[in-house]
Amino acid sequence: MTQPDTRPATTTAPFRPAPGDYVLYRDADRYLTGQPDHTQVCKVLPYGQHQRDRSTIEALATDEVFPFAPIAYMRPIDPAELMHDIDTAPLDALGDGRLMTAAGAWLATQRQQTGPGASPAVLPAVRD
Repeated sequence: MTQPDTRPATTTAPFRPAPGDYVLYRDADRYLTGQPDHTQVCKVLPYGQHQRDRSTIEALATDEVFPFAPIAYMRPIDPAELMHDIDTAPLDALGDGRLMTAAGAWLATQRQQTGPGASPAVLPAVRD
């Protein structure tokens, strides 16, 4: 016979988004009815209706505005997570001993990931 779990339940610290914050938002109605695009990256708008448990957000990919979006269905996106690939890019990405800026190293890493022999991106022709 197994013993009952007596560990305390974990709870998430209250999250209060501020205007300009990036959040991951799950539209519960879309999710529960199996519709696509139920989870989106959004930005908290500085205008609109903001209450203790709701906020106005805008989906980055579609520009759809969700007024009165429940904060319970939002999760903050950590800036460190968004910048992880730049923060961890090797500064010696050229391999010849020269150090690069973080942005330059990130670009070099991205180019290397396209595979050997891949041609560099070409800009479109300029029209008169």
